[in-house]
Amino acid sequence: MSRLERLFGRKGGPPAGSDEKPRLELAPLCEALTRRRPALERRDVEPALLRARLADFQRDYGLEPLPPPTFDMLCEPLDAEAWRRLALVTSVLEEGAVGTAVAALARMQGVEPQVREGFTSFARQARLLTLELLGQSPLRMEELARRWASALGAGFQGETEEESAQRLARLDYAKLLEEAERAKQAAEARQGKLKKLREAQDAKMANRGKW
Repeated sequence: MSRLERLFGRKGGPPAGSDEKPRLELAPLCEALTRRRPALERRDVEPALLRARLADFQRDYGLEPLPPPTFDMLCEPLDAEAWRRLALVTSVLEEGAVGTAVAALARMQGVEPQVREGFTSFARQARLLTLELLGQSPLRMEELARRWASALGAGFQGETEEESAQRLARLDYAKLLEEAERAKQAAEARQGKLKKLREAQDAKMANRGKW
């Protein structure tokens, strides 16, 4: 089986005119992201070069790139870390099967909606997934891959949409942080109650000692 088939499932993607959602294979996608991450971790991304790289990808697949002003407008909310996430996912378009899947989706959805939802909005909304964090945990890299696929509208081989959504929900780093914070606050509240009980007991014993 070719690398294209492993990543995308069938050579060339869905049949022409099909509304079937393109599917990626998770492990090779995570491997590609992991391999390309270190070069971008502390890099200052040049917006014009990234725009040109994405436009070249679109032309290679017979798509009409966005006008530069439109691309620049979509990227206005991005901070430095969001630009790095955008550069990371753009870089894996060079993996043949990933590019094939993304191009197939662009034909179904339109280039501008894809760039807006699958690239710039994704890069902004995944704000907790810094490239440094991605290098520390394979689970966080899997979360990034799943978030990108979801933003693009792509599926994964061997998973239903419901299964993919459930897996992403279990990986949700923001939710994990919220749960940890709630647990911390609950523990602090319990400690506060215990402290008050001890203080009350000590005061009671002190009063008894006076007699």
